[in-house]
Amino acid sequence: DFGPSYSCGRPECAPGCECGRYLEFWNLVFPQFEKQADGQVVALKRRGVDTGMGLERVTRIMQGAPSNYETDLFLPIIRATEEMSGQSYERESLRPTFRVIVDHIRAAVFLLDDNVVPSNEGRGYVLRRIIRRACLSGLRLGVRQPRLYKLVPAVVAVMKDAYPSLVE
Repeated sequence: DFGPSYSCGRPECAPGCECGRYLEFWNLVFPQFEKQADGQVVALKRRGVDTGMGLERVTRIMQGAPSNYETDLFLPIIRATEEMSGQSYERESLRPTFRVIVDHIRAAVFLLDDNVVPSNEGRGYVLRRIIRRACLSGLRLGVRQPRLYKLVPAVVAVMKDAYPSLVE
């Protein structure tokens, strides 16, 4: 709960409200059923608990940042994007574009580290689309030449301690 100043002010504002006051940083999912192709729902033979906690969300909470992108997981990549593009993240209208670029370049670096290569199918196709969307966002910042590769060192610098294979 970030407090009343983040609230939408509606009396029914509570966890789950989209206003930004509350942040889910951990969730539990209890898989119990499988939906068959014909629509029939069948109980799973093995039920379980899937727990998920977002690194970025916990980092945001611990660092008291207004968003995931204002944490040390993203800011160095944002700064490198500013340098590459000559644009400022501080311009509110450009923030969504910066966020797409840094999120997508980070995903691309991890996919490449997992030996995924751009292709026309499967994970390779996903990688192609991620790179394409980052490039299109770069155009919105005025980047006309291939330059996304210049952001890779920033991603590696941020994540290398947890993922030493990125250095290689």
